[in-house]
Amino acid sequence: MKKKYLSILSYLLVLALSSEEEALEEIVSIASKNPKDIKEVNVTIDIIDKNELKRQAPKDFKSILSNTLALDTSSNGGPGQYASIFLRGTNSNHTQVKINGVKINPYTAGGASINNLDPSIIARIEIGSGPFSSIHGSEAIGGVINISTIQDQEDSLLQLAISGGADNFMRESLQKNWEQENKSFNILLLNSKTNGFPSLVSSSIDRGYINKSLVSSFDLKRERTYAQFSTWISRGDTEYLGFQGNPLSQNYQNIAYSLEVKSRVREFNLISVNLNSSKDLIHQNQKNYLGFEDITETDNHNFEIMFHKTRNKNSSFVAGYVQENQKVNYSSFGTQFEKKLKTNSLTTESNLDLGDHQFSVKLRYSNHDLHDNQESWNISYKNNINSTWSMKLSSGSAFRFPNSSELYGYASNINLKPESSRGYEIGVMKIKGDSTLSFVVFKNEINNIINLDFQEFILKNIAQNSSKGLELRYQWEYKPINGRLLLRYQEPRDQMGRQLIRRSKKSMSLNIYRDFDIGSLNLNLSAFDKRNDFGGMALPGYSLINLSFFKEISNQLGFSIRLENILDKKYYTASGFNAYYRNQERSLWLNITYKLMH
Repeated sequence: MKKKYLSILSYLLVLALSSEEEALEEIVSIASKNPKDIKEVNVTIDIIDKNELKRQAPKDFKSILSNTLALDTSSNGGPGQYASIFLRGTNSNHTQVKINGVKINPYTAGGASINNLDPSIIARIEIGSGPFSSIHGSEAIGGVINISTIQDQEDSLLQLAISGGADNFMRESLQKNWEQENKSFNILLLNSKTNGFPSLVSSSIDRGYINKSLVSSFDLKRERTYAQFSTWISRGDTEYLGFQGNPLSQNYQNIAYSLEVKSRVREFNLISVNLNSSKDLIHQNQKNYLGFEDITETDNHNFEIMFHKTRNKNSSFVAGYVQENQKVNYSSFGTQFEKKLKTNSLTTESNLDLGDHQFSVKLRYSNHDLHDNQESWNISYKNNINSTWSMKLSSGSAFRFPNSSELYGYASNINLKPESSRGYEIGVMKIKGDSTLSFVVFKNEINNIINLDFQEFILKNIAQNSSKGLELRYQWEYKPINGRLLLRYQEPRDQMGRQLIRRSKKSMSLNIYRDFDIGSLNLNLSAFDKRNDFGGMALPGYSLINLSFFKEISNQLGFSIRLENILDKKYYTASGFNAYYRNQERSLWLNITYKLMH
């Protein structure tokens, strides 16, 4: 069987390297303050576009990352249950997550609420791996993920969609696009619900989920000015199981607003201003042992101004100022506080293009209310060896400021220092027409990690982690069989040499698709090595096979069908104190869309 798989992969590699079609430009926004073609980026960036999302017909956001890019993720059960991302072996709070450029990481414990992001509203995903704090600030130790909900503007249309799936899952959505000369507007309303399934293998209690979402965008283009306003709102109810297996539920609300204005002052000068805000709210529907209903609420309001200067066709410079204001209202199991914190940052970026040699330097100086100046930087170099091969070298530092729970909550410590990291990356890439082959070696060392000191029962900067490894990528199009392959080997370890929990050493993902006259067929294979979890629980390795089919019956009517976990594998990405959290068993998912053209 292994020889058969190797033969298939070899055949796919030949297809990927034999094409002569011209590749289209793919603009990246997260690697620089100046958006640029991905071929010009000096660090590792992965893009999942709307066409790939349409072919895969994913059931949730985390499965997009694990099935497409072999990223380690974990989930505490089914739809709506808490989920985490471990980018290149770093901790779950070491990945900064953005919606339309707005940071949604809460300033309380835990990572971004990716479990409340319905995949049907996503237009595009950019994933940057490695230290990105010089561009994006705190939390970008493992990398940055930006999810765009802004749809490509088509002729004015009204679209209806309905989906159904396992455990009485039902989703309805209504989308309206409007475009006129230099203005465009898009709005999408969504309502979904499911009865769910038991979160833990030791339980028989179904845990349901309700999600009501709104996304919208408005674009205005003038001769020298461009403005865009975007919105993401998600609210609903999540049922889950407590530490003792007792049924609980909570209301949630996630919001992200952004207003960006760009104005060209002179021929080679640009000023951009961004005002954005986000909210992360969780409200328990039952009282704790003290008779209070717990609540955690984070409100974040940011201001950013950037000055872009192009000295000549080979040189550019960006300088700017960023202010972040966080307000936290926290009440959990008797711990209560309300705090306001502010971070001011100065950032610069210089790019130099000398033909086959490209250099980039990025610097950031951040000042937190409770900390001295925190510096972060990135230096990268790219050499175009010939018309198809290139080499990339990069190094950088990143940081994470302690969140409010660590500073003021249970076992808190006001004297905590920021976590910091140093990362390195060496890569070679071959781009030939519409196919891309790349090989990357990386290393990331993280210091001053905040952990609980069990002797004094207080949080301290007492841990150090490291992660090193290599990644192999193939991606190709315009052949009879098209697809994307990613192989990863990594060693995520703590200072004692132990493998970090919920992170695998080996992982792979393969997506291949074929376009037929009757539609597009997509096959997804993913596999993850064994992992560990809290309390010495072992998480066995697993492999999954998913199959999806998409068909546009006409310009107005289309449908997709997805068969999830074809082999009906029992697999686990997280465990509780004495039982594993369940994942989706074999299931069938159907989506139908109907467009009313104007």
